[in-house]
Amino acid sequence: MARRRLPPLKALPAFEEAARHLSFSAAAQELHVTHGAVSRQMKSLESYLGVRLFHRLNRRLALTDAGSALLPAVRTALDIVENGATRLSAAARHGPLVISCLPTFMMRWLIPRLYDFNARHPGVDVRLSASSESVDFAREGIDVAIRLGAPPWPDGVEARAFMAEKIGPVCSPDLVSRRKLRSPADLRHLPLLHTETRADAWPDWLARRRTADIDPSKGQRFEHFYFLLEAAVGGLGVAMAPKPLVEEDLRLGRLIAPLGFVQSGRRYHMLYPAELSNAEKVRTFRNWAIEAARSQRPPS
Repeated sequence: MARRRLPPLKALPAFEEAARHLSFSAAAQELHVTHGAVSRQMKSLESYLGVRLFHRLNRRLALTDAGSALLPAVRTALDIVENGATRLSAAARHGPLVISCLPTFMMRWLIPRLYDFNARHPGVDVRLSASSESVDFAREGIDVAIRLGAPPWPDGVEARAFMAEKIGPVCSPDLVSRRKLRSPADLRHLPLLHTETRADAWPDWLARRRTADIDPSKGQRFEHFYFLLEAAVGGLGVAMAPKPLVEEDLRLGRLIAPLGFVQSGRRYHMLYPAELSNAEKVRTFRNWAIEAARSQRPPS
């Protein structure tokens, strides 16, 4: 496809306003720019087209024949762009709620609770996308992203923290039936499990518990968090896990947390484009997630 030969696009809204008001000053007020900016845009457009669009009279403007011929085409083009953007914005506000979520958080916290959300809000069609990468909301069609982190966030993105993260060592009950685990010092005699996606988990926890005589690098490593937790359930060692991701395993007795949990200093956030902050589907999910995080009831 041949490259498009387009005029200076920024000048087109200025041309339409100047033609409507027959005044650069009035056009500048409508567009919230200076008189000089409108004048420069008109000169740029005229230079590109090779014709004069306005007669500059003493205190007013008048369209030339070329300007009168161009105006309907510009209005039609701007109307098409405006209508397309309006339809897209409406779809973003009222279409399915697309949530990008950390994969293990999605599997172990969000999905077990979606039955409750769907029961309360049957009109909201939820679609999930697993990712831990940065989000391009417009390009990927994402409404809400759940991430673990802290500001600063990208421009145009709002964030709402909804759950503080607690972490602690978890393991199979069978593992501690053979070797005691009553204090951090007992970890010296147990295999530690690690994940590449959270390599600092053990050092952070040991520092918070002021335990300096344990090598935080020893033990087996797993590429994904899900594999790490399955290894802990299988009795291969002790994993450092966020409490929200092991609540069901603790409830069922697949894992135990002999040393409890401490605050990690991190929070789970909901991120969304600022223009969708008050969209009903985003507001509905945001309020539900905050309530679900506060509730101590396990998912049904």
